[in-house]
Amino acid sequence: MAAPSKFAHVVYNTHRYAEMVDWYKRVFEARVAHAGDRLTFLTYDEEHHRFAFVNMGPVPDGGLPARTGMEVGVNHLAYTWNGLGELLDTYKRLKAMGVTPYRPIRHGLTLSMYYRDPDGNQLEFQVDAMDAKLANDFMAGEAFAKNPIGEPFDPEVLLARYESGQPVDDLVFRSDQAEAAAATPLATMDVETRARFGTQHAAGRA
Repeated sequence: MAAPSKFAHVVYNTHRYAEMVDWYKRVFEARVAHAGDRLTFLTYDEEHHRFAFVNMGPVPDGGLPARTGMEVGVNHLAYTWNGLGELLDTYKRLKAMGVTPYRPIRHGLTLSMYYRDPDGNQLEFQVDAMDAKLANDFMAGEAFAKNPIGEPFDPEVLLARYESGQPVDDLVFRSDQAEAAAATPLATMDVETRARFGTQHAAGRA
């Protein structure tokens, strides 16, 4: 059996139809591919749609149960940005809209910020901190076996350091990774990995 070639889209059933459509339009800077009373489709790239929303009608009189993220079903969806600069630009833009991450985590192989949409669905916005081989090796290693989740970080501290060109390694990488203590890791990273950290950071560390 052939594996899928790409992730296509996600469909949400919602009682907060207008609110959900508006939130995803603003957060992903998405455009409307089709809108109606029952269904709306959004996209943020060349794909015909990345999100679809099914209008389930008004919130029931008894209200909806609070989401904890630990119910049976999908836990979260993850989206990857091209570099640390893009991820931090997105963080700043969303913060200005009043949308902030409830859980910033440095996983080691990725640096991630977790958000919740109006229905409580969890979204992971991430940037790769390693190339594919290093990430696979890290996941197969002892440190990941002991702590498969990672460690928290402060996005504001990361943003301030990044914008001033200061080292950010101890915030991007976990304390159990050698990269966290490296003096100039960008100088030894391959070009692809260095690019993910952003040209601004690379220039600041040169």
